[in-house]
Amino acid sequence: MRVSSATEDLLAAFEDSRVLLDRGRPVAVSTHHVGTLVLTSGRIVACNPLTLPPRPLPGAHLLALLALDHREPFSRTVRPGRYPVVLSIIRSGRAGSPTSHEFIAMAMVRFEDERPVRWEMAARGERSPQALRPNQRYGYRADPDITAFLDADVVERVSDRSRQFIETFTDGETPSWSSTVLTLDAKSGANVVAFSSGTLAPSSMAHSAYCSWWGLAEDGRPVCLVTDLQHLDLPRPALPDDAEARLSRVRELMGHLRYGDAEMRGRALREIGGYGGEAREAVGVLIGRILAPESDPAEREYSAAAIARVCAEAPEQVELLARALASGVKGEPLAALLRAVGSIAVCSRDPQRFQPIAERILGVLIQRLEDGDRNLQAAIKGFVWDLGEHRPEAWELLVRLLRTGDLELRVSAALRLSHSRSPLHHEAALETLANIIIDEAMDLELRVAAANSLNSFPLLSVTARTALWHAASSKEPLLAWYARDLLRHHA
Repeated sequence: MRVSSATEDLLAAFEDSRVLLDRGRPVAVSTHHVGTLVLTSGRIVACNPLTLPPRPLPGAHLLALLALDHREPFSRTVRPGRYPVVLSIIRSGRAGSPTSHEFIAMAMVRFEDERPVRWEMAARGERSPQALRPNQRYGYRADPDITAFLDADVVERVSDRSRQFIETFTDGETPSWSSTVLTLDAKSGANVVAFSSGTLAPSSMAHSAYCSWWGLAEDGRPVCLVTDLQHLDLPRPALPDDAEARLSRVRELMGHLRYGDAEMRGRALREIGGYGGEAREAVGVLIGRILAPESDPAEREYSAAAIARVCAEAPEQVELLARALASGVKGEPLAALLRAVGSIAVCSRDPQRFQPIAERILGVLIQRLEDGDRNLQAAIKGFVWDLGEHRPEAWELLVRLLRTGDLELRVSAALRLSHSRSPLHHEAALETLANIIIDEAMDLELRVAAANSLNSFPLLSVTARTALWHAASSKEPLLAWYARDLLRHHA
């Protein structure tokens, strides 16, 4: 395996009194021992402890599911024992001055006193370092700004201490960083060493991925683990680019999804989406997990998250989703498939590419609706709503819904379009509502709902005002009352 040389030495951040650069600015480095990490199994987890709920919840947001990847311990292990945790603290500005700030640059768990001769990105679960993608940083986002080391044996207990983490890490005086050690299992002594890098850290780094690296001895044994909070201008170790190893791992995970037990499938689902477009052959298998009668809600959620991450880089695979939706799927599997499609926009680096994807899916759903599947009305609204109010494709798809045969859906889409800033969207929505109001053959309740929806628009078009004047003289008292009230309001 190709690994980096010692020239990319992260231990430079742990040399006291050294001056380094942080985005071109000189900063002084100091080190602080903040506690002893007790490892009962030797399987280390580095994470934001507030993103470790005891189990994934059905309907969880995609970003919450991605954070659950960090429940997984690193693939390398060490001997169980007690190990010191050391922080690299950097100070900007002159010491004692009002502009002087201190915050954490890196954190290290030291297993031996020997200096590493090479570095390796810390992979999680059963993933090997060779299977990591070179253009991607494998870390977690610490928002809120809390980072921790702990043993995999006590991961499930961390969520019970969330309140303590929040109460411990509050805004304080200089130094702006802080740390704590909490015992999670009194019998074994297993604990968590947690720290906050400092509320005064540069805001540009607030959402950076915090990566971890193994420092390895000549014989390959780990002598330290360093979590990098992405501050210092040090050369980072390079990742090998082994596409063949990644494809081999994807196919191995597909085997776990097909033939593994529930625990094995869960681990595979949390990993496989991280390969992005390189896992395109897995989309069919992931859809199969969603459709499988024995899949539980958590498994469907993970499958949806993985599909979104893959299809964001391989949008042609959405055709498989379209076919699954066209097959008449209902209930929880339908909801999971729609969440998968809606979440592609969250993962996509090019939002414009999502427009044809959304149109393809919406076309399938509308066809099912027109074929008499009345249960899809809420699913269609939910799918479009999930795109977000500020995404242009969401508004265009709502305009398309104005032309469907489902009147209630048309009223709902028109009301949603009242939030758009585009006059063209308002015009199309107002025309739809006006046509419903003046059509005496339509259900009275729907006509009243259409009239009431006009109240959400800042300005009424001539067509809408004409419809209200017509409705104001209606024989239906409720409709006439709404129409007259709106005319007075918009006079």
